[in-house]
Amino acid sequence: MTKSFKKYYSAVKYLETLASSAHDQAYMKKHSAQPEQYLKRTQELIKRLHNPVRGFRFIHISGTSGKGSTVAYLHNILYKAGFKVGSFTSPYCTTSIEKIKVDDKLIDPLVFAQLVDEVKPIINDMSAQCGSSLGGEKNYKYGRPSYFEIFFALSILYFKKMKCDYVILEVGCGGRYDAGNIIKKSISACTNIGLDHTHLLGKTLPKIAKEKAGIIKLNTHFFTTEKRPHILKIFKQICKSKKTSYHHIKSDNKFQLANKALAKAIAKHIGIKNNIISSAIKSTQLLPCRFEIMQKNPLIILDGAHNPDKMKSVVHNLKNLTYDKLYTIFAASNTKDARKMISIILPYSDKIVFTEFKTADRTSYAPETLSKFQPEADQPLADAKKLKKKSIQHDSLKALKQTIKKLRTNDALLITGSLYLTGKLRKYWIKEKFILNNRETCQIL
Repeated sequence: MTKSFKKYYSAVKYLETLASSAHDQAYMKKHSAQPEQYLKRTQELIKRLHNPVRGFRFIHISGTSGKGSTVAYLHNILYKAGFKVGSFTSPYCTTSIEKIKVDDKLIDPLVFAQLVDEVKPIINDMSAQCGSSLGGEKNYKYGRPSYFEIFFALSILYFKKMKCDYVILEVGCGGRYDAGNIIKKSISACTNIGLDHTHLLGKTLPKIAKEKAGIIKLNTHFFTTEKRPHILKIFKQICKSKKTSYHHIKSDNKFQLANKALAKAIAKHIGIKNNIISSAIKSTQLLPCRFEIMQKNPLIILDGAHNPDKMKSVVHNLKNLTYDKLYTIFAASNTKDARKMISIILPYSDKIVFTEFKTADRTSYAPETLSKFQPEADQPLADAKKLKKKSIQHDSLKALKQTIKKLRTNDALLITGSLYLTGKLRKYWIKEKFILNNRETCQIL
């Protein structure tokens, strides 16, 4: 029976209004001169919620690519091992409840709405009290919590309500100032280091590595599948300074194999048996829009790859498939390295359609701008015919419908460049109401 989700939609609208507000001082929007304020603000929010972070065993995952997949593998391993496990990931693809999961179900949308109502008065108080004088002194100075910080708090409240044993947190951006870093004791891991969020984290790999390694806690354990010696040296130094055990996991260079190896190593450290780990990894349903096949004949794939490393993973996966022509629909947030991503995917595309998306807190490149980017010198050049087969369609749903009409049975369509684009177009196959009713994202095939 279909439920009424009016309260859920109202709660989502409230949060998205906060996200689009000029007062939303989120770490992922702008880098403050005093970035420690983000953690202090999150600590204040959690404190006012009576410290629901107590009583869990935490695992905190950072990295440029593969965070979500590693979380998914670990979540399923712990669940199959008999633990009550919660995970917090971001961003969502189709609907907000996708960010919060316990065992094999997403958070109930009506419970989500109840938790938002519970947190609202505290959000309002923190906003009103910022810089005010109570008892002759300023009692609070960090402003209203950001959209991401509120979502983090909502997830913790739900995990407490569900009495979770383990909680897995995916870093939103970087690591050092991620909301999850208010946790003082957790296993930490980093998948890899690449050039992403450079406007916040720095324009070099060592700078980004130091930011992402900011999740390493005192006297705990740190795991990584990163391979480059100069990056590993940074990780080792930070682990040594924090008296934390350093674990380097060697794995095949193939992208998803590294994520599996990382999850396996952490699970073994926890004490989970090999047969449970192997079985759970095989049965893991990855997060939506991670090289997700929506249909066959013709083949349609959604992958929210939004940086060059992720796009290389897409190309790697494409090489394992058989098809005649590849059509690509592409859009990207204007903070991303779209030129490099296009350089990577263009040589493999027989036709590429540039489009755009709109969200409360993200602006995409104009399709006209994307169409002018040329392949970089270190990428294989597409032939002249392919370079002429670029087109623009501002309406992404129209781009999808028009392209589907052109596909022949043995062709393939790739939708990529942003989780915001792929999440929106995923509704063509899986409606939001289905996810809300079933509390699962559902892989069709």
